[in-house]
Amino acid sequence: MSSTKEVFAAMAEAVAGNGGKSLQRKFKGKVVFTIDGGKVFSLDLSSPTECKVAEGDIFEGKADLQVVCSEEVMGKMINKEIQPQQAFMKGMLKIKGKMNLAMKLTAVLAATRKKLPSSKL
Repeated sequence: MSSTKEVFAAMAEAVAGNGGKSLQRKFKGKVVFTIDGGKVFSLDLSSPTECKVAEGDIFEGKADLQVVCSEEVMGKMINKEIQPQQAFMKGMLKIKGKMNLAMKLTAVLAATRKKLPSSKL
């Protein structure tokens, strides 16, 4: 299983360039991921010119969506062992904010999965 840092590094690669612009057209929002209660990462797909992933909450609490889960659940979602919607329904994934963005997380995770080294999957 990939570490959290590897997953978010792959996500940063996935949102860079034309891939990020394509995702931005589908997603259009700001997300803060909190993993295992302490690791915080921000995903900004709110503007076609500012597609990025950063460590920490760069939105200072003003994200469109907040996602809270364990590293294990994040790994399962990346490895397609569970869908984000299933994780939410089972209480493994906590969501706060715009539910329409939560429904589009699968597209972001799919793009991230493509950028992960294949030996890690």
